[in-house]
Amino acid sequence: MSNLIDSGWAAWLPFELIETLESRGGGSAARRELRRRLERGPDEADRERWERFQLVCPSRIDLPASAEGLSEQGALALLDQLGLLDSAPEPVELVLTLDNDDLRELERIRAARDLGDIGAPAADMPSLEARFGGGKVGRNDPCPCGSGQKFKRCHGR
Repeated sequence: MSNLIDSGWAAWLPFELIETLESRGGGSAARRELRRRLERGPDEADRERWERFQLVCPSRIDLPASAEGLSEQGALALLDQLGLLDSAPEPVELVLTLDNDDLRELERIRAARDLGDIGAPAADMPSLEARFGGGKVGRNDPCPCGSGQKFKRCHGR
């Protein structure tokens, strides 16, 4: 699984292919569980993941339209075409093409997380140059820091 993460495919591969890859290292019980899962067919989350994978799957791979009827041999063939059965899989490079609506949505998301000018003070914050208490404090007046002591014994030293 670490090779899968290192290569960048972990977030994109359909669950069927991930489980096929993991079953190769497991025993007969893992392969039996994989066969049951493939016979059962994909659920809604599996279908969504397959559709996402179709967006990034290299064009040199003949990818089925869905995971319906995918066999263990078919899953292994897809993994082999992706180069993930090697000990050191080659990294994935994703180049997505966005239509006009997708591009507008991406710009909207980017604009929503724009932090603005980080160096600018917030509108509700007082200025650091502002003096609290108004005028000059006398030596025997209470200290403006709120300690309760006379100014001469607190901040007047």
